[in-house]
Amino acid sequence: MSELPNPDRWPDFLLIGAPKAGTTALFKALSTHPQIFAAPEKEPGYFAYAGSRPAFSGPGDDDYPRKSGYLERDYLELFRNCSRQMKAGEASVGYLHHPNAPLNASRHVASARIVAILRHPVDRAYSQWLHLRQEGREEVSDFAAACALENERKAKGWRTHFLYQERGYYAEQLERWLQYYSREHILILFYEDWLERPLELLNDVCRHLGVSDFESPSLSRENVSSRQPRWKWLHLRMVQKNALRTWAQEKLPLWLRDAITTVITSINLRPGPSISAALRQRLTSQYLEDIDRLEQLTGRDLGHWRY
Repeated sequence: MSELPNPDRWPDFLLIGAPKAGTTALFKALSTHPQIFAAPEKEPGYFAYAGSRPAFSGPGDDDYPRKSGYLERDYLELFRNCSRQMKAGEASVGYLHHPNAPLNASRHVASARIVAILRHPVDRAYSQWLHLRQEGREEVSDFAAACALENERKAKGWRTHFLYQERGYYAEQLERWLQYYSREHILILFYEDWLERPLELLNDVCRHLGVSDFESPSLSRENVSSRQPRWKWLHLRMVQKNALRTWAQEKLPLWLRDAITTVITSINLRPGPSISAALRQRLTSQYLEDIDRLEQLTGRDLGHWRY
C-alpha cells in the first residue's frame, strides 16, 4: 500500500545559500538521490518572511515572493508528497543573508540540517550583477558604480540581490545561524570544491543528511549567469514574466523545462566580460576581517581569497 501524503511535513534540510555559488546545480544533483525529496519549487523563502508578505520596490520585484514564500499552508504543500522514509529539503539562497531566517527556521525545523556553499565574495557579487544585467533588471552597466548604489537601493526597498557587496559577509551571516543551530548541524562548503571534486562534495552532503552516498550522480556545474545573450529579446522571454513562461511553469514538468532552458541557453548565451584584477583586489580588501572570521569558523585556509 502506498503511503498517504503528509500535509504537515516540514523539511529535514535547508540549502541556505550563498547565491551564485552553485546552489542550483547542487540542489538539482541532490534531487536525483533516491532517498531525498527536493521541493518542486526552488527559492520559496518561507523562513525569511513566515506569514507576512513583504513589499519590494526594485525592478521586477512586484511578483515576489510567491505564496509559498510567506503562507504556511502553501509552503507545506511543497512537501506533502514526501514519504516519511525520505529526507525532504528546499533551497532558498536568501536564508543565509536574511536576519530573521535563522530564528524562524528554528521555530519550525529545530533539528534540520543546514547546508551553505560559499564563493569568493567579489566573484559572487560580480556574477550576481551579470545575472541581473542578463535579466534586464540591472540598468547600471558598470559593476563598481552598481556597488556604490547599494545603500540608496536598500533605503528604497529593493530586494537584497541588488546588495552585491553586503551579501558577501559570510562569517557575519553564519554567526547568526549559529545562534540557533549547533556547528554540527551546519555544513559549510566552498564553490571551488564543487568545481574541482563535485562527487566528494555531494557525498559530504549525503553524510550530513544521513543518506547513502551517490554512485554516479548527474552533474551540471556551469554557471550561466556569467554569460551574456546574443539575442537579448530571446533571453528576456526566458527569464521575465510572460504568458508563455507562466504556462510552462504550470503545465510542464521541471525536467522538461530544464531541458528546454539548457538547449536555448547553450545557443544564445556566450561568455561575459571578466572583472579586472585591480577592481577585484580593491573590493576584496573590505572583506579581509570577515574572511579571517570565516577561517576560524570553518578551519579552512582562505588565503587564496585575499589575493
